[in-house]
Amino acid sequence: MPDELTARTLESLPTGAAIIDEDRTLIASNAAWTEFLDTTGIDPSVERTVTNYLGTLVRSYDGPPPTDPSESDSLAITLTLPYQASDDNRTHRLRIETFAYDDDDWYASLSVADRRSPGWSQTQLKERTMDEAPVGITISDYTVPDNPLIYANAAFERITGYDVMSVLGRNCRFLQARSTALGPVTRFREAIEDNESTTVELVNERKNGERFWNAVTLAPLRDDTGTVTNWVGFQQDITARKEAEQALSTERDQYALLNQIVRHDIRNDATVIRGWGAQLSDDVSEEGAEALDRIMGAATHTLELTEAVRDLATIVSTDDPALEPIALTDILDKEFQRIRSNFDYQADSLSLRVDGTLPDVEVLTTPLLSSVFTNLFDNAVFHNDADEIRITVSVDASPDTVRVHVADNGPGIPDSRKDEVFDRGEQGLQSSGSGLGLYLVDRLVERFGGDVRLADNDPRGTVITIELRRA
Repeated sequence: MPDELTARTLESLPTGAAIIDEDRTLIASNAAWTEFLDTTGIDPSVERTVTNYLGTLVRSYDGPPPTDPSESDSLAITLTLPYQASDDNRTHRLRIETFAYDDDDWYASLSVADRRSPGWSQTQLKERTMDEAPVGITISDYTVPDNPLIYANAAFERITGYDVMSVLGRNCRFLQARSTALGPVTRFREAIEDNESTTVELVNERKNGERFWNAVTLAPLRDDTGTVTNWVGFQQDITARKEAEQALSTERDQYALLNQIVRHDIRNDATVIRGWGAQLSDDVSEEGAEALDRIMGAATHTLELTEAVRDLATIVSTDDPALEPIALTDILDKEFQRIRSNFDYQADSLSLRVDGTLPDVEVLTTPLLSSVFTNLFDNAVFHNDADEIRITVSVDASPDTVRVHVADNGPGIPDSRKDEVFDRGEQGLQSSGSGLGLYLVDRLVERFGGDVRLADNDPRGTVITIELRRA
């Protein structure tokens, strides 16, 4: 194609220039082009970025290559090549201008931007910032067919496995896998059609065929007239997070199944035991009364444990509970009735009283607040070794918070164990329980934005204070 005049013209240019065809054949180049490749360290395979773009045009351009210079000029793009040289020459501009030859074949002339041009150093700093960003960044040219990439940073290469040279000039859809859901891709297409930003999570495929979850954000870039000329994309590998979410979802499903079994089968059996135990209470001898009390206590504890499992399943399945105003007095009154009913078989030895009056206040929680007091009251009974079990409840209200104090006369908790009793599976002294009670109390109150504190009661026992936000 080039004649002697063309060759001399190329050599006269002060900047690197070359001509290439769509088969990636270098037709002609000048000495400045060779010097550019040698001094910058840019791989000679930079020519494949040109064939990427020519391939994009061949696939997406309607008709033969344009012969009109003005139409050809509208297809020109400028690529930002990755730096591989000194700090003084970190990035390079590659201008690609297409033209037709013999009417049927696509060609491109390449030229290197002059680093001495105004604004080069400022642009260089911006691109260096993007090059070193920890997330993948791409920029595409929306003014030419198929919106090809003109820039990709090093993080994009690390995330996808595709080197920058191999992706410039191509549409970013090459990352899509067979398992990529249609929904996110459709949202991308609609956002581009509407010139709006969007963020989606979708399955993409690395160069080695490995699939990964990619959180992609697309945003339009506009010129001075408000016309969208480019799209910037941000990619973040979120595979680890998605796998963790899947594992958590599986764990939640298992909790739900366990909850169903416990609530249905075990709870039914415990209810039957309590029912038959109540029938026997008037028929057993004095010697058998103590044994019956133990049976009734075990059945009652089993019933309460099923409630604890239900609440634990609820906690696990809810990441961000919706808090609402709850009347504290209503919750406490219902819990007082429940504990008197559940422990009616030892009513003579159980004293439950309120110190002072209960203020008419609302706290910011969820209906699971009842579970907090269920576990506190049950612990005060089950872990109590006194002949007469005494539980005292008092409430202090301030403009911002409400504190509920639950005091018992049990064996107390040593200072060395006051923190660990809130850990899952920790049991009280001489306890045969599950160790879930105070763990659930701590988890629930934490989700309500409150606090739990332990103190010694006088002369013996424990005072547990629940501080909640006032609605």
